[in-house]
Amino acid sequence: MKLTRKQLYDLVWTEPLTAISKRLEISGAELGKRCAAANIPLPPNGYWSKLIYGKNIDKALLSGDENEEVDLAPYLTPQQIIEKEISKGDQSVFKVPEILYAKDPLIIDTKEKHREDMIPWSQRKNPYKSKIKESLNVSVGEKTIDRALCIFSTVINVLRLRGHSIKIHKKNEYNSVTYAVINGEEIKIDLTERRRMKSDATSTRDTEYSGELHFNIYGEWRDTTTYKDTTHTRLEDKIIEIIANLEFRSKKIKEDRVAEEEHIRKEKEAKEREEREKFEANRQAELKEFRMMFNMAERLRKANMLRQYIADYEEYLKTSDVMDDEVTQKLEWARKKADWLDPFIDVEDEYLNEDDKDQRIEPVKTESTVRRSSTTETETYSFWTRPYRWFNKKR
Repeated sequence: MKLTRKQLYDLVWTEPLTAISKRLEISGAELGKRCAAANIPLPPNGYWSKLIYGKNIDKALLSGDENEEVDLAPYLTPQQIIEKEISKGDQSVFKVPEILYAKDPLIIDTKEKHREDMIPWSQRKNPYKSKIKESLNVSVGEKTIDRALCIFSTVINVLRLRGHSIKIHKKNEYNSVTYAVINGEEIKIDLTERRRMKSDATSTRDTEYSGELHFNIYGEWRDTTTYKDTTHTRLEDKIIEIIANLEFRSKKIKEDRVAEEEHIRKEKEAKEREEREKFEANRQAELKEFRMMFNMAERLRKANMLRQYIADYEEYLKTSDVMDDEVTQKLEWARKKADWLDPFIDVEDEYLNEDDKDQRIEPVKTESTVRRSSTTETETYSFWTRPYRWFNKKR
């Protein structure tokens, strides 16, 4: 139900919240919260008593947009929403019969097992072998077994009508676990009867069944919901709540599993990304170090190549009998450049820096290696590019 702020304001100043809440099917406390959230002023304490005695009290003014709507529909929990949806169907399926008409094999076998369990061990066949295939987890007294099975039978029927099922996991010859299978999710359930001390009990072990039935729905980490007989209610009247709780739990289990899978997926992706980044960082470090090593090897090779060239050149100059101070200085200059390039000597140079070593190790084209664009262009030569002509010039 929706009212404008002005309509709700007029309403709460016309009669007490308790009277309004009953008519609108919403609690007085909840109605007060809705008014506070919509910034609608409420009558102060004692307002209605003072009106009875004829006292005039000024009303608090309503500010803001008077036509803004306020939703007075009751807030429902996820389970209450499911209960509301379930309640729209045929209500007769939720009615628990007063008399047990056992047709379902599970109900028949459970009752037979309960009958056998009531037989003292001393009176059972030896060795005792039960022919019962499967039975529900029902732990009640002899007086309430039929009632308990009527309740369990109704729960099973409703589950099946809603597309669900029951699964029995037999742990051994004497014990089994009952599961409600909702949308593929298995939820452990059982039906028990509370025990109490006997009136003439002499020890804490001297107990008897109380007649109070409990339908238990188990989750993880002691997350157990129990529907039971109370002073004013019977378990038979809580079938819709039981089914709604099972369906809500199955949805929650699936959501939690999906969230956990998503969390694991993200963690895996983050770990893989971290490993890739670490690998790439290591790869870049390895590549950088390898390039550095390769450059050093290339420098050494070029330095040794220069030294061999200088040695051969010097031998040639001696043979040509052109050695003088200028030639000696040039050869010494060349040896220093080779030492500058050599990574094991690494001498400093006044004009060259560290970057030049990698940039200058490749030979560059000289005038002697480039075809002349014109035959009339004057040829140039130097000590290193055209030594023969340089020698002739010196002579």
